[in-house]
Amino acid sequence: MRVPSWRSAKRRFAAGKRALFALLFSSWMVLPALAQEHAPTYDTLVIVDFPSLACRAFWPTLKSTLQNSETSRLLPGDVVWMRREEFRAGMEFREGYQVFLRGDCDNVPPSFGQHETRGPLGWVLLVDHQIQPFVYVDCDRVAQTLARELRGKTTSERRQFLARAISRVVAHEMTHIATQSSLHSASGLQKARVTPLDLLEYSVD
Repeated sequence: MRVPSWRSAKRRFAAGKRALFALLFSSWMVLPALAQEHAPTYDTLVIVDFPSLACRAFWPTLKSTLQNSETSRLLPGDVVWMRREEFRAGMEFREGYQVFLRGDCDNVPPSFGQHETRGPLGWVLLVDHQIQPFVYVDCDRVAQTLARELRGKTTSERRQFLARAISRVVAHEMTHIATQSSLHSASGLQKARVTPLDLLEYSVD
């Protein structure tokens, strides 16, 4: 969980920005008829981009956990969390954020032992002293961190565990954006380094 500087993140920021604009403008191109409808206006819209069908399978758990998190209360007004596929032309929002999940959400590392996870579980981008509205989560690293806890679990149980863990990573990074602070706390959700227990606590408050 980290906040890369502009020099180290310039390319990733540009890619994320292009992805968001591509999402918005391609929707207008593909579904122009919907632009004539009276689509709802949201205070805050958070779009989640899933890399695979496996990840989308636990969207209900992920959405429910995030909706009830402290992070939603940090964002302005009513907050709507939706999958990228649910976004339609004509939707209006005052504040917009995008969450990119990467990797294989159903992946379980072959090793039974607990081992060090290399690299951050999630990150945001700092550009010109502003933390940008893009969150990145590496699902493979999350699964690696939870290797022992996921071993022997059913598919349904793994999805529940991973959805809970990923929601906590997203909440951590969204807090950086909402507070515009890259600082970490000594305990709780905003710690710089988390344990499997931190990731699997029931609430993300």
